[in-house]
Amino acid sequence: MDLAVLERAGIDTEDALSRVMGSEALLMRLLNTFLKDDNMAKLEAAAAADDAEAGLEAAHALKGVTGTLSMTELYALTSRQCELIRADDWPAARALTPEVAEAYRKVVAGVGACGE
Repeated sequence: MDLAVLERAGIDTEDALSRVMGSEALLMRLLNTFLKDDNMAKLEAAAAADDAEAGLEAAHALKGVTGTLSMTELYALTSRQCELIRADDWPAARALTPEVAEAYRKVVAGVGACGE
């Protein structure tokens, strides 16, 4: 596992490893599981369909997993998105979706570059 690649992808590897008792193998398994998560696709679909309820569900799910895996940028963006939706500002939350998607792709590319 190349920790520098994960760091550049937006993952606080020191924090992530502390959450898994220092096990790089376990962290890599969790990161590979994240690659199969479909909540980013759900968030993009919700934005396209102008569906705030589905958007909140997907953003909240992403917020949880990205927080657990110390994906700092992606976590901050999905947290902000959830806050906006809960404040009844779906248009602003929806407008964040491309930025969330960009941070997501960055994480996915980093995890993919580390392999299994």
